[in-house]
Amino acid sequence: MIAVDALLQGQMNTRTFSVLLMAAIGLALVPDALAAGDGAQAMQVLASDGKGQSTEAAASVNDAQGTAPAAEATGDGKREGDSCNAPSRDCVAVGQWNFSISLGAGVRTDPVVHEAAIPLVVIPQFSYYGKRVFIENLDLGFTLTESDASTVSLIATPGYDRVFFDRSDPQNIFVGGIPGSTTGALDSGSPGASHNASVPGGPRHWTYLAGPEWTFQTHGITGQLDLLHEITAQNHGNEVRAALGIPLIESTGSLSANVGLTWKSSAIVSYYYGVPGVYEGSWALNPFVKLGYSRPLSSNWRLTAFAHYEHLGKAIADSPIVNARYVLTAFAGATYAF
Repeated sequence: MIAVDALLQGQMNTRTFSVLLMAAIGLALVPDALAAGDGAQAMQVLASDGKGQSTEAAASVNDAQGTAPAAEATGDGKREGDSCNAPSRDCVAVGQWNFSISLGAGVRTDPVVHEAAIPLVVIPQFSYYGKRVFIENLDLGFTLTESDASTVSLIATPGYDRVFFDRSDPQNIFVGGIPGSTTGALDSGSPGASHNASVPGGPRHWTYLAGPEWTFQTHGITGQLDLLHEITAQNHGNEVRAALGIPLIESTGSLSANVGLTWKSSAIVSYYYGVPGVYEGSWALNPFVKLGYSRPLSSNWRLTAFAHYEHLGKAIADSPIVNARYVLTAFAGATYAF
């Protein structure tokens, strides 16, 4: 893992990478705009939880990440190809925005000392899929190449660990991982006051990571692999997120499982969980598992539920500001698609 960390940091120049990513996305927006008038063309996406978070490929990765993040096994928002001929739960229209909102009850535990569990009540989600550009809540991506079985993209996604230090973090509002959604982030939360002042080490600022993402589908199993570098000059760390989405039951309702892991470099672990002069963390490996259930209730409503368990790596769990070795997230409710 140390060799991977050194390789990633040596090859990824933050400023150059971010400029190239934004330039590529800007160029892609032009053909998207021209194609928007051609009508609603359906395309297939990897079934989410059901990104997942972001499990489902995107979800899986997000799951892993946020202890959720690397998301859930294979994200709903990831395209498998243009073989979808009509809109369905696994299809979205090219060039159109998609909005949904989940209402229910849930909770995500907070492993940071003196922090209360994060309630999950209202979870808004949005997404957009163009010919090349896609947006999934707070994630932005540009598709480099795709086939019927796999896709390679460049993505930019927020760092996940800040959700435990600041309840007003956007990821505590726009949470992925809702079964059957068209976005692939992971858990959900509700906004609240920042608790940075109560935790040693100073404020944890909002960060973004960017890098290549590979998603694939084979024999009904979806997968995702992300190689990410922090581009907002807060910690210059790296993350590797990997996840698999496995369908268990497909009938009136669908049950899926997501498994994966997130590797965090020592720079990221120290930034969030280190205490100056007291504790400096090394790299950490966070495995996770998630179960998601979805059942249609009407043309717009569906019943959704998921439970997500993430085990914190030793370097995180050993921090003096962490009092738990896992993060548990659960939610049950109904989702309305606009």
